[in-house]
Amino acid sequence: MCSVVCENRFFRVFSSWCCILTFALASLPASAAERPTGDILGDDLDGIGEDFGEVFSFPVNFDGADWLTAGAVIGSAVASALWVDEPLKRAVTAKRTPFLDGLASVGDLYGSFTTGFYLGGGMYAAGLVSGDEWTRLTGRAVLEAHTFSLLFTGLGKAVAGRSRPFTGDGRMTFNWFETDNRHWSLPSGHATSAFAISSVLSRRIDHPAATVGLYVLSCITVFNRLYDDKHWLSDTILGAAIGTGVGLAVGSLVNDEEDRMSQVQGNLSEIRPVPLLRIGWPIF
Repeated sequence: MCSVVCENRFFRVFSSWCCILTFALASLPASAAERPTGDILGDDLDGIGEDFGEVFSFPVNFDGADWLTAGAVIGSAVASALWVDEPLKRAVTAKRTPFLDGLASVGDLYGSFTTGFYLGGGMYAAGLVSGDEWTRLTGRAVLEAHTFSLLFTGLGKAVAGRSRPFTGDGRMTFNWFETDNRHWSLPSGHATSAFAISSVLSRRIDHPAATVGLYVLSCITVFNRLYDDKHWLSDTILGAAIGTGVGLAVGSLVNDEEDRMSQVQGNLSEIRPVPLLRIGWPIF
């Protein structure tokens, strides 16, 4: 009962914070010349399609450093599954307190399936209504990072079919091509979502304090998944890696798009009408 009450309370606080944030951003002065809403929506749909193709083709274009990073992530997850998952599960779930319950509720809310859509959709709508391009593109980036990363994770969950800790099946039980949520432990969807949101916002905001705060929220989400016995540590490692990779990629793509748009708008603003004929009238 306490957990449910805390979760509802934090949901109301978080929702209020999102509303305040979007209205505050909407009050910023517009950064771009006004365009018809249909043109903006069309351009954004095209941008989403291009970003989708870029993100899902990234593994094909991996270089040596990228494969080394991927190998390190997979190696860390395997090592965790072999030696850390079980003892950490026992340690984290051994004692529950009201403070930890509340902290876990914050992490659960931040990494939930709907948070990315609410936050991204709210920012996108605020930017669209106010004409603020940065806010609109940031909202779109959150929606993209959240959706793209969860597509990767959803596929991994269905294929691996790893049993969740609370089932009691053990850390090495895999039910390949599973449809039951009880066996959708690997990777962690909450960790994926939280790190995707934090990474894309970090890339867009580009401020050290914001980056630290956002990743702290993501780490609280990881704690929540362990504390509630929903995931093994190795699940969250893979989820965090997927979310971070996709979030940073989408943030960079949207930043590049914004730079190109700024250049075009700057060039257009320099164009001035030139009179084709000047007639001098004599003064009497």
